[in-house]
This record gives sequence, C-alpha cells and structure tokens, in this order.
Amino acid sequence: MKNTIFVSDAFANQYQGGAELTTEAIIAGSPSPVTRINSAALTTKIVEQNKEAHFVICNFAGLEPQAKLAICKNVEYSIIEYDYKFCAYRSPEKHKIRTGQECDCVTKDGSKINLVFYGRAKKIWFMSEAQRNIFLDNVTTIKKEKTSVLSSVFSAGDLRFMNSIKNNPKNKKYLILDSGSWIKGTRENVKFAEDSGLQYELVKGLQYHELLIKLSTSKGLIFRPLGGDTCPRIVIEAKLLGCDLKLNDNVQHKNESWFETIKTCEDYLDNRINTFWSYYE
Repeated sequence: MKNTIFVSDAFANQYQGGAELTTEAIIAGSPSPVTRINSAALTTKIVEQNKEAHFVICNFAGLEPQAKLAICKNVEYSIIEYDYKFCAYRSPEKHKIRTGQECDCVTKDGSKINLVFYGRAKKIWFMSEAQRNIFLDNVTTIKKEKTSVLSSVFSAGDLRFMNSIKNNPKNKKYLILDSGSWIKGTRENVKFAEDSGLQYELVKGLQYHELLIKLSTSKGLIFRPLGGDTCPRIVIEAKLLGCDLKLNDNVQHKNESWFETIKTCEDYLDNRINTFWSYYE
C-alpha cells in the first residue's frame, strides 16, 4: 500500500464535527501510518514532493486552486465527500434560499476546477445513496463506477461504548441539537416538538462520549434538517442507543436498508473501515 496523506480543512483534534470524527475513525483503522495535512497548508511543493503517495481529500474548502491542479496533475487521489462542494453554499437548498434560484454553481467559471477535481479522482466515497445520486445528476465529470457509498464511519471503540450503554434507563425527553448551523434547523425542531406536545431538551457543547451518554438516557431525538444532511452521525448514534427518532426526508440515509434496525446498523457499521481500506490493498 502506498503512503497515505489525508487532507482536510480540520481534523478531530481541531474540531469535533461529524465529518472530522468519521475521518478520524478511518485514519485510526489504517493498516499503515498516515500523514495529516490541513487543506490551507497544502502547497504545490508538498504535492510534488509526495508523488508516490495516495492523497485522500476530505473537506477541502481551504484548498487553493493551485493545489487542486497540482493534485490533479501529479498524484493519485480519492475524495471523501461529506456534503455538496459542487455548490458554493455546500447545500443546494441553502443556495435556493439565499439566492432565490436553483443551484447553478457547476455552470460558473469558478467551478471548472472542481469539476476537473471530481472527475480525475480515482475514487469518490459518498455518505448516502441520495447524496451520490444528486452528485451524479449535477457533476457530469463523475463516473458512477468510480464511486461508492461509505456512510459515516465509527471506530470499534466507539461502537463498543455505545453497545455498553444502549440499555440505560430512559427519561421522557427528546434531544434537539442547539446548533448555529442553518442546516440543523434548531428553531424549527423546537417548534416541531412544541407543536407535537413532546418534552424536549436542547444540547450543546458536550464532549463526544458525554453526548452519547445523554442520548442513551433520552427517549428520543428530533432531527429535521432544513436541507439534505448526507448521513448525520447523531441520527445513527441515537438509533444504536435505542432512541425514538423524529426525522424528515432531509436525513438522506434514513431509508437505506442497513438503517432499518439496530442489528442491521451494527452489522453494517462493523465493516465500514475495512470496506474503505480494502479498496486500496
């Protein structure tokens, strides 16, 4: 296996978002050492000095156009796509709300480098089937045979921890993420809870395992994003912890077969890390 360099706007030691936790779980499962480089720090010189490596590109908002071109020209690389970076707003729904028009970012001159960037990737890993289909409809440079659905990824340790607390006694409250992110729809989720007569609690700023324990002792989770959320980890965590889920269709993995029961979730998530790394063996 080639040396592997992961490139991302942030890593889990810098920001513990869902994408960063999935990236960290993948890195932790690597059969060989991995190098991490923040997108904003990646230069053409670094790319050219590592032509024999395989680059794995995660969130890349901070990646300079020159660095993207250098990657396209000089190295073998894959992309793990967590949202919708063919869109300037990283969400077609947010694009429409902000501009009043359907997303047409792929037709703009500034998007040409991203079309090339997606098109030249050896592999693109998506978070859900719905997300992949939206990309295939919008980014014509992507060939379906070069794509796979990976979904959110969890370390073996985190899966064991959730299994150990999933039978905790539950209260009558539904958790709602108190998030400043538009897509999470905190205000709309609160309204849904109040209109439905559900007891709820807003959660914010908890450490990862504290959040898992909080979920394990709560009746359910209300998570109804305002735009396509490709494979939100908290929904999977709530499922594994036996919570009642109040979701909408913007939770894009919710109808996939692996998500039907706790057992199918556990079986599916057990092999995600191996699914990723075995592709490169």
